[in-house]
Amino acid sequence: MIILPTPPEAKAQAKRLRRALAAQGVELSHARALELIAATHGVRDWNTLSGLAPAEAPAGAVVPILRIFDWDATQAFYREFLGWTVISHQQFEGHAPRYLRLRGPDGVRIDLSEHPGDGTPGTAILIEISEVAALHAELLGRNFGYAQPTLEDSEHGRTVTLHDPCGNRITYLEVRTAGADRVPDELSPIVHELRVDLDPGAAFDRFTSFSWWRNYGIKEGGRVVIENGEVIFKNPDGAFSIGTITDWQPGRRYAQTFTLAQDPDFPSSLTVTFTADGDGTLVRFEHGGWNATNAGRRGHFAEWPVILAGYTDLT
Repeated sequence: MIILPTPPEAKAQAKRLRRALAAQGVELSHARALELIAATHGVRDWNTLSGLAPAEAPAGAVVPILRIFDWDATQAFYREFLGWTVISHQQFEGHAPRYLRLRGPDGVRIDLSEHPGDGTPGTAILIEISEVAALHAELLGRNFGYAQPTLEDSEHGRTVTLHDPCGNRITYLEVRTAGADRVPDELSPIVHELRVDLDPGAAFDRFTSFSWWRNYGIKEGGRVVIENGEVIFKNPDGAFSIGTITDWQPGRRYAQTFTLAQDPDFPSSLTVTFTADGDGTLVRFEHGGWNATNAGRRGHFAEWPVILAGYTDLT
């Protein structure tokens, strides 16, 4: 799971980078440091990072404090298994109790404390999220020792419950709205709608040329080609397939399996339709095919607007 820093966190990282390089005799502007920080997080530039980064927790947000005593096991559980990131770490003396603040992928914050006065092990917290099934699939894929979460349904909604090494209980809850059914096995597709100043045939040709694809798997000097029904990324250091074409209707519809950043045995799918709209074309892009086998990867594709901007910019 990719966890982007908030803008203030990224700026702090840039300052630390500048100080570290200055100590080595390398001068770097703050703007350039921000661009490098963006690159280390896998995005195109600072503007993209600041646009995609999670919002800061609002003032007055409630932050639970969980009592811990097994430092190494707790670190592994929250950071490696759950994918939380460290915001701050305090320890006033070498053997003093430690205090850690973490942020989850959904922006929720919790504090972990070794201080005896900060609660009792066995605290329970409830975190509301939008897609419990996707979280469950992702956690199972990490195969983290004793932690094998199960999906459960209750009158309140679908849940995944976990116990950390210190006995604290964390329950993720997907709240049901009135009359809503249980979460479907196949998750809804990621949808983006674009308009280009081309007729449907030209819009189709432009899309299937893939000349608009930049970064995200394509290195400098690389390109996207279609060979024998396969969409292939060809880079100077090697080539790999990102899917098989399943539908080719010029000016109307294009579809393929999609395996970029996914297990090729459990691909998702791309479907693109082209509809005339005056002197242009409406392009509907769907990234679907999500189910229990690949749902854990769905959250990794928040940057489609950035990628697809290359397509609209070229038209």
